[in-house]
Amino acid sequence: MAHTISAGVGERMQYLAHNYNDTTIRFILQYPGLLDSKTLCAATKAVVGSVDVLHASFLANFRSAHWQVNKDYAVSDYFALIDCDGDPLKPAKSLALQSIAHGAKCQLHVTQINGSWNTAVLVRISHLVVDGSDGIYLMGKLAESYRLIEQTENTERLTVKDGSRSAMNAYNELSKKELASLLKSPFHGVKTEYPFTTPTDHALPRMLHCTIPADLLAAARQKAKAQGATVNDLLLTACYRSFAKAVDRQGKMSISSMMDLRQHCKDGVSEGLSNMSGGLSTTLEVSEEHSFSDDLQSIATQTTQAKSDPLAGLSGIPALHAATKAFPMWLLLRAADIVYSSMSLSLTNLGNIPLTPLSMGDLTPNKGIFGGPLKRKPSVQVCAASFDGTAELTILGDFTDEDLDSLQHFLYGMRQELASYGEEV
Repeated sequence: MAHTISAGVGERMQYLAHNYNDTTIRFILQYPGLLDSKTLCAATKAVVGSVDVLHASFLANFRSAHWQVNKDYAVSDYFALIDCDGDPLKPAKSLALQSIAHGAKCQLHVTQINGSWNTAVLVRISHLVVDGSDGIYLMGKLAESYRLIEQTENTERLTVKDGSRSAMNAYNELSKKELASLLKSPFHGVKTEYPFTTPTDHALPRMLHCTIPADLLAAARQKAKAQGATVNDLLLTACYRSFAKAVDRQGKMSISSMMDLRQHCKDGVSEGLSNMSGGLSTTLEVSEEHSFSDDLQSIATQTTQAKSDPLAGLSGIPALHAATKAFPMWLLLRAADIVYSSMSLSLTNLGNIPLTPLSMGDLTPNKGIFGGPLKRKPSVQVCAASFDGTAELTILGDFTDEDLDSLQHFLYGMRQELASYGEEV
């Protein structure tokens, strides 16, 4: 009899969004040399085989959903090797647009792209299994596995967390009174949609990308620190201001951003691989009369106040989780259509990712890119992650050529906003 795992509320909630995004997250790392493909393949196999859910298929029907753990899976289910002439980043970005299917035999896939003198490693992971934080964790385990094989010729010492995947880890110790206080809706603010003007049926999967150099971001960060603002506050402010200019809009706007709910877990970590993301909404009155500093102060005040709440990010979460367990899948999918079709502009920021822990052999990556789920209209999500201080911004979605030009202008505008702020006297 096949081994099955009950689908938790985290993966159920992500599955409900599959008509609005591809429920896959992706990372690209560039290494200044050629990695050994046999070692990387073996390292990937060790990580995939270490946790049941990483070699399982997510199966949903009219009423419910579960994971079916696969005993037999091929190398092609978790690894691929491609050779190219020149820069391997270009094909890596193209391949990154491919999704991890819910019913795939493995929920993590690594593609090694060898260029003329360097290597790009593309890691795609199901968002039903992990969020960005645990995605970083698995990339670290992949690099650790590679180093273990080089040093000891085996991965016996590799350990990957394999405890409870329940999202209740974030709130299972709350009192009834605290749980009752979380019944309010997490969705609030002014609906802010990106003004797409071209038909969706002419769209193709695309990745837009923009680099913010480390020195540029450091200058802005140093100035923001004096205002009590974080890098995430900087990115949010730049997002608001660039959006307003790109679409020629003023007035109240809202952007939802994501926060890691593991701060509410015991010791600040989830027991097993999971998606532990919560929403944080801000609202800004955007005006040409406001300086970047003015807007940043407003955003910093809102986020500081929100994060000071001991239950930050948990509003509505227990109720949503209860609903996914109480109602049949067909009804949940109908409800999801109402919720997700009304969402638009958002930002997710993974923070700074040190590159040294991602070393394989004697090679340390010199560039990284993070991309969240490939969104479908009307949603637009700006994904941010810094790699040794250099921030990378991406937007993934089904876009037309006209959309592409508009959204690329939007991303470049964010970089210009940060540059101008950092240079202000």
